[in-house]
Amino acid sequence: MRKMKPLHIVILAAFLLSFLGCVTDTASLKIEKSLPQNKLTYYNDSFDKLRTDLWEKAGYIYKKAQEANFKLAKMRIEDGKLWVQTETGCFSKGGLGSKYGLRGDFDIQVDCQIDFLEGVYNMDQLLTLLVIERGKPIGTGDTVFLRLSKDGGSDSGEILSASLNSGRYHPGNSHDINNFDGSLRIVRIGSKITTLYRTKGDKGWKDLGTFWSTSNDLEFGFLLLNFTINRTSITAKAPITATFDNFKINAAEEIIEGDI
Repeated sequence: MRKMKPLHIVILAAFLLSFLGCVTDTASLKIEKSLPQNKLTYYNDSFDKLRTDLWEKAGYIYKKAQEANFKLAKMRIEDGKLWVQTETGCFSKGGLGSKYGLRGDFDIQVDCQIDFLEGVYNMDQLLTLLVIERGKPIGTGDTVFLRLSKDGGSDSGEILSASLNSGRYHPGNSHDINNFDGSLRIVRIGSKITTLYRTKGDKGWKDLGTFWSTSNDLEFGFLLLNFTINRTSITAKAPITATFDNFKINAAEEIIEGDI
């Protein structure tokens, strides 16, 4: 059997890492100045009930053309998880946004699960964890998000990261997936925000990209929706369903509680 040259091995390894996502040494993402865990525990949520002290329902609509045919997704607490299911025949969206903000460095994560529908084209399938600049209208503040996505007309899904900075879209990394059962995570250190994920059973985190972003206060949320920002028509013959569980603030420099 012919041996591979060292250079070929390096090239092959780089290819595999770009396809699978780089396993990240999380020691490099350690928050040096964090509130103690006994002050963060209050904000963690295992979704045994709907914590209205922490969350508000998220239902922002991107365009007026979508408002005329829009319904909030159904949400319920069941088996210790938050279940979100979109409505049919319309634009539909549901999820939770934080009533408080994060200042300085932070590290947050949430478990989620979604099975993409097959053969559904005149709608989209999106699950998103995002952080967004606090105090600015939607779409104008800096935003970083992790997304599980299957666009209408596509036969495969993907996991991807991206940011909006001064209204400009900056893609991160992505790769194809079928379904997802695992955790999404976002870490800010200084003005850099890193997006990570891992599938259920994995010990290591995979890095989906780091973005330069604002150092201003941020808030965050997680959403399920059946349309993209540019979609103008929809049939949505079938609902999409996702679950969220075990939201956790691993570290945070400061929590802004003005709205709680």
